[in-house]
This record gives sequence, C-alpha cells and structure tokens, in this order.
Amino acid sequence: MCGILTAVNPLLVGSLLVGSVLVAGCTAGNDGHDGHGDGPGTRSSATERAEEGGQGDGSPEAGTDAPAAASGSSLETLTDPAKYPTTAAQGQAVIGRLIPDAALFGADVRPAVPYEAAPGHWSHLTENCAWQLEKTPGDVLATRTRYFWLPAEKNGGKGAVRLSTTITVHRTALDAAWEQARMLEEALGCREQVLRPGERLTNLYSYAFGQGEGGNADLDDSLLETGECRSETRGGPYPYFWRQAALGPVVMSASACGGEGRTTDEVQTLVRDSLVRVVVRTEKEIGRDKAPDEGPGAGPDTGSGTEPGTPEPGTKGGS
Repeated sequence: MCGILTAVNPLLVGSLLVGSVLVAGCTAGNDGHDGHGDGPGTRSSATERAEEGGQGDGSPEAGTDAPAAASGSSLETLTDPAKYPTTAAQGQAVIGRLIPDAALFGADVRPAVPYEAAPGHWSHLTENCAWQLEKTPGDVLATRTRYFWLPAEKNGGKGAVRLSTTITVHRTALDAAWEQARMLEEALGCREQVLRPGERLTNLYSYAFGQGEGGNADLDDSLLETGECRSETRGGPYPYFWRQAALGPVVMSASACGGEGRTTDEVQTLVRDSLVRVVVRTEKEIGRDKAPDEGPGAGPDTGSGTEPGTPEPGTKGGS
C-alpha cells in the first residue's frame, strides 16, 4: 500500500503550489510515443461515478462524500459560469484554444507519432493497478490528449524524454472536482502501475492542494505525482512527473518520463512550465472578470496565449 504523507512539504512551481495533505497517491501515465493512446494524461477518475448514474449531474453516489473543494467553498469563485461551454462542439473548441503544441513545452520538443490519442476515449485504472482504454463518461463534454518527445542529445549524453498533455472539459465544475477526487481515491494501493506489458510506473506518490490551501489561490485544485518510469525497451528507472490542475469545468494535465542522464529537475521543469502556460490560457478563457480594484490575475502574461511563430493551438492534429 502507498505511504501516507502526513507532513506538509510545499513545492512552489511557477503559479502552481503543491504539497502533501494526508494523501497516499499512485497515479499513472504513458512514458512513450510508441503508438499507444493510453499514455500520460489520458486518465479517468470520474468514470465509475458516471457509469453508476452520476452522468454529469454533480450528485455523489450514496454513502460517498462530496469532494472537499465543493463542500468548503464555491468552485466558481475563480471563473465565470457564463463562459463555460455547454455542448460537445463548444468543449472541443475550448480545448483547441487551450491545448499545447510542441513549442509550448520547449524549442527542442517534437510531436510524437501518434500525435493525438483516439477521440472519445481515455484510460482507466483498474482494480489490479493496470491501465486500460474505455469510452469517456457522460459528465465529459470533450477531451483530447497529445504526445510529444524531447529527442536524445546527439552526443549520447542524455536520452529522450517522453511527454503528454490532456485537456478535459466537463459539464460542470463539480464534475471536474470529482475527477480530481476520484483520481486520488483510485490511486490508493497502487504504488506500482502497469501501463502495458513491459512498461510500468513505480514508487508513486501523489500530493494535492485545494483552493486556499498551501498558497494555491489560482486553481480550484492542484495535484502532483512523482515516481519512476521503467520500460523493457527504454530501460530505467527514470524520473516520472505528472501534474494536473482543475479550474471550473476544465481539467488540465501534463506528464513526462525521463531518459538516460536526464535529471529530476530537468524532467519536472518540462511538466511544470507547460502546465503553467495552459493554466494562464484557461484563466483567459473562462476566468472571472476582475474588478478594477482587484488588479491583474496571477501568472505570467502570455498575450493571446499563442506562442510566437507557432500555429494557433489545436490546428495540428485536431479531432
């Protein structure tokens, strides 16, 4: 069983602050760009609730506590519900404006093959701690996952890094909160997870901060997972990082599996910086308009949200 983290140990990363909150966590992702669509970020955590009758109405199952973020304070204090998408087509359009391309991860990052996961599906962590693809539940308007890689250095000093990002738009902010809560719940007891035969994640720990906790003032919820990725073909163990953030009905995540010679900081920075930029885009998309005396929102100003010299988000490989 995963270790229980009892001491608060905050880690400031850009505009995201995460630390331990009496949570044992083991979550997963794909460390590759090898043609499989169930990699990092394509994860389900509201699936079981939706299949058992939740269907996006925000109602918890009998005997199940509501997510802490929902019961403590409004999930809409940081966002404007009037800006939320209400149809699948609107959800896909929002994702197209938010989801990163390779340039958002860094100048040397390249699109992987395949570039995007199969539409209408995400991965679910089973009871035996293995990941499998399934259809998205009814509380999801749209979701999309992209895969990238940072090539190995030509001099052979450092190996390739595999990356992914996922944007999911739920029907309500509470559905997004359920995704965060269920992710942690499902992870209990899975310190090691099987991505597919020959590929696994080990020594996994998860950390979480809700809005107002540990200095998190910009997000409804922020999650972090650390561990190691191993592959029969790529070797390992290498550093593994996954980060997920919820703002209103939008859930954003990024993950990375390192390579030979890659440092922990190097791999973590790729995840951290890309997600911070996506959070800024999301704030501009659905964020609450601030009163003049409130001042500008937190986070770096990226103008229109599109990196200079790159296509508009979503124009490459969009579904």
